[in-house]
Amino acid sequence: MKKIIDSMSEGKEVFFLCNKVADTQILTQEDIDDAWERLKRFSSYVQSAFPETKATGGIIDSPIQLINETKKTLSADIQGDLYVKRDDSLAVCGSLKARGGIYTVFKHAEDIALKSGMLKISDNYEILNTPEFKKLFSKYKISVGSTGNLGMSIGLSGKTLGFDVTVYMSEEAKEWKKNMLKKAGVKVVEFKGDYTSALKLARSEAAKDSNTYFIDDEDSKELFLGYSAAYKTLVEQLNDKGVTVDVEHPLIVYLPCGVGGGPGGITFGLKKFFGDNVYCYFGEPTEMPCMALAMAKGEGDVSVYDIGLGNGTVADGLACSSPSILAYNVMKGMLDGCFTIEDEHSLALSRLLYGTSGIKAEPSSCVALGGVGKIPHSENATHLVWLTGGSLVPDDEWKKIGVM
Repeated sequence: MKKIIDSMSEGKEVFFLCNKVADTQILTQEDIDDAWERLKRFSSYVQSAFPETKATGGIIDSPIQLINETKKTLSADIQGDLYVKRDDSLAVCGSLKARGGIYTVFKHAEDIALKSGMLKISDNYEILNTPEFKKLFSKYKISVGSTGNLGMSIGLSGKTLGFDVTVYMSEEAKEWKKNMLKKAGVKVVEFKGDYTSALKLARSEAAKDSNTYFIDDEDSKELFLGYSAAYKTLVEQLNDKGVTVDVEHPLIVYLPCGVGGGPGGITFGLKKFFGDNVYCYFGEPTEMPCMALAMAKGEGDVSVYDIGLGNGTVADGLACSSPSILAYNVMKGMLDGCFTIEDEHSLALSRLLYGTSGIKAEPSSCVALGGVGKIPHSENATHLVWLTGGSLVPDDEWKKIGVM
């Protein structure tokens, strides 16, 4: 792996297969099932608080879409169909982070409500969307460090329930995301530093107040499980499309990676269900390849600054200098490979996706497209790119990067 690390340190695009180690069994299928049951309990509340989710029965989910027109332009080597998972259009915050962030807020809210005696597991959770429960939750604080989308999901969902929410945002975060949170009544603390620094500040400030629940993107099993439950609806969608996933018809999934919790959780769920019939690959910007560096070195306690990188990226949602240790420890026994993409490449892919399929996805989301065609695969494979954000981006932002 030394050559791979040397190439990464020079800012070059790389692709490599991971050397897997034994599964550490940190989390189980039972943990995912428990998370899924909780999401179903909250479905009536979600429909009440966020009416746009009625079509999905209060489950925050996105469709899959066939993009073979994009495939033709992207790579002549792909034999199977190419789909995208449209988490760029998820309800509430328009990104994949809605899965983990909102689930974690729900878990915390349920714990408080059950302990208070105001809620029973057998209740219709729509009662959470009432003044009585908003008053209860207003006594509690939630905080998180974020480059943008995780803060959006926790801020908007937490504030809707009634929590006092503070989001610590690094300088990579887009102004429009900060402004949207402020408009919703979320406290935004802007930090002159990178994501890791903002996270440390958020963690230390939360430790001073026993009434504050700190959602740690680097070490939250709840976030991880919120992402993992995504496979439940994907299986149904693939079946509806007539897609077979077995040893002769593998599913190849490409996911953009920042700190690693989102793609790690999704990979965990997919691997638990499909086993060796699914192959998962993480894509990262060449300047911030923290998980790729960890996988190449075989250790989770790394920083891209150690190899002379970390000068920022247009893929702001992936601007993380160090990976989640939790995600690394689970992925080192599961992840199939990593690849990196230069900023200009991810911008071009964002424009390509819009031009060929009409989908507006952030450059950090389109990093995943960069793996398509690079990875050896069966001609019977189905390819799935997991998009992560885009639907809430203002038109002016799209015009800046040549989309629209």
